[in-house]
Amino acid sequence: MKQLKMCRIMSGSVDRYDLPDGYSICRYSGEEDKAAWVECCRGGRLIDESIGVKAFDASITAIAEIDPYSDVFFLKYRGEIIGTATAFVRADGAGDLHMVGIRADHRGKGLCRYLLSAALCKLRQNGVKYTFLTTDEFRQSAIKSYVTAGFLPVDHDTDMKERWAKVIYGLGIKSVAMLGTDLSVSSTLYAKSE
Repeated sequence: MKQLKMCRIMSGSVDRYDLPDGYSICRYSGEEDKAAWVECCRGGRLIDESIGVKAFDASITAIAEIDPYSDVFFLKYRGEIIGTATAFVRADGAGDLHMVGIRADHRGKGLCRYLLSAALCKLRQNGVKYTFLTTDEFRQSAIKSYVTAGFLPVDHDTDMKERWAKVIYGLGIKSVAMLGTDLSVSSTLYAKSE
């Protein structure tokens, strides 16, 4: 089954948020950050519990367009890494939001918005017109954060409308615009339980 796809058209402004006391945003600084990245991705249910730091190399350094030192963001709480997001410019010139996760013991606090803001601001500075991401239905809180940040569902496969209607129902969203493969609004999705 294909992952869900979302796109944010970058013509609108990017919301910026003041970080609460004790929180900061930084970027990847070297090998010592890999274990913390793994914990954030496990918390975000992006990688299996059994996978170690090799997941960083497979998901980040193996992608030619990603420079970990400029593209991998971390959210820290009192100096400890608790969240991550990667934002890079793809070969086709579009932005890509990748591997967004919050450590399990810090989930449910609305912290993803700080990472999304930093990542989207970086992509805007790079001049991208569109930013894409892929995700899975079970990542409900992440999807809600993406919708709040201005991402819209993309109708890129035959069952996307039906799958997205169930997702927005689960999020308590009544309706949302859906983009076609040409990235114009193709329809309005309405929540549907089954």
